[in-house]
Amino acid sequence: MRAAPVLAMAVLAMAVLAMAVPACAPKVSPAPPSFEEDIAPRRVADVPPGDPLLTAERPVAPAGKGLRNGTIARDRLNAVLDAGPPSFLRQLEVTPKMSGNRFVGWELVQLVDPQSPLYDVDVAPGDVLLSVNGQALSRPDQLQLVWDSLRTANQLTAQLWRGGARLELAFAIEPKL
Repeated sequence: MRAAPVLAMAVLAMAVLAMAVPACAPKVSPAPPSFEEDIAPRRVADVPPGDPLLTAERPVAPAGKGLRNGTIARDRLNAVLDAGPPSFLRQLEVTPKMSGNRFVGWELVQLVDPQSPLYDVDVAPGDVLLSVNGQALSRPDQLQLVWDSLRTANQLTAQLWRGGARLELAFAIEPKL
C-alpha cells in the first residue's frame, strides 16, 4: 500500500469530483434558491425530516479494503489543490444519488485511474459521498468552497454511505497550521 498522504489525496479527489459533477446533474428543485440559500452552505445535518432514506439511522460499515484514516502531507495536498479540480476528478466516475427529486450525494461508479491513490482508501463502487469536512457537495459553488478551505484545514473528513451503513474517512493534514 502507498503512504497515507497519497491515500488522503485520493479522498480529496473523490470529494472534488463529487462537487464538480453537480453542474451536469438534474435539478433538485425547480424553484430558484432564495438569496439566503444561495450564500449559506448546506450542512449535512440540515436534512428535512420525513424522508426515510435521509433520516434513517445507519450502522457503521464494516472495514473494507483500504484506509479510513491516516495523515496527508500538507505540501502534497497543496500540489493537488494547485493542479485544480479537473485533474483530480479525472480519477473517478460518479453519478448523482437521488431520493425522489432530492439530491443525496455522489455515488461512486468506478475508479478510472488504476494508479489513483483512491485504491488505497476504503472506497468502493456504490459508496455515496455525502460531504467533505461537514459541507454538502450538491452544487459547483460548494465544491469551490470546500476546495479553497482545504488550504488552511488541519483535517479532511468525508462522510459516506455504503449500502445501508455509514462510514467516515478522516485524515489529519500535517503540519498543522
